Amino acid sequence: DVTLYDKSYCRKYERYANTKLGKEIMDFRLDCVSNAYTHTTLLDFGCGTGEFHRSYDGEGFDINPFSEYCDVSPLLYSHMIVTFWDSIEHLKDPVRIIKGLNPKFIFISTPCYDDFVNGGDIHNITGWHHYYPGEHVHYFNEVSLRALLHKCGYNVFYKSFQESEYRQSGGDKNIITIGGRRG
Repeated sequence: DVTLYDKSYCRKYERYANTKLGKEIMDFRLDCVSNAYTHTTLLDFGCGTGEFHRSYDGEGFDINPFSEYCDVSPLLYSHMIVTFWDSIEHLKDPVRIIKGLNPKFIFISTPCYDDFVNGGDIHNITGWHHYYPGEHVHYFNEVSLRALLHKCGYNVFYKSFQESEYRQSGGDKNIITIGGRRG
C-alpha cells in the first residue's frame, strides 16, 4: 500500500533525528499529543526510526523492511491515538488505513501545497520542493485534509503550521499539522 524504501532512507532520518531541527520537531509533536492525551495507547504509523513513539512510550509501524519496526503486530491492536508524521502522503489508500485503524484521535503532519499554490503556478508543481512523484502519492492542503478526516469520521480540533516555522525559519506554510477526533 506504500512505496518501499531502502537502508539509506532509514539512515538519513536517523541522522536527521539527532539534529537541532529534528529535536525541535520532535518536541513540537510530543506537545501536540501529550498535552491532552498522556498515558494512552499510541501507534506511530510510518514511524521510520521510531524516535517519536519511543519518546511517547507507544508503538510504531513502518513498511520499510530495513526499519526495525517493520512488524505488523502493532496493527492488530486498538490504539487511542494514531499519528501519521510525514507518512500519510505516502499511502495509496489513506481512507482505508485510517478506517481500519479506527483510533479515537488522529494527528497528521504533511506537506501542504497551499503555500506553493499562492506563491507558484499549480500547473508547474514540479518546481515545488515537496514534489516527489513515486514517493509522495498524495498532495494535501488544509481543505483536502479536513475532507479526508471527515470522510473517515473525524472532526478537526487542531491545526498548526508550526513545523514550517522550524523547517523553513518561517516565511511559508508548507507543512501542516492537523488533529482529528472521531465522532
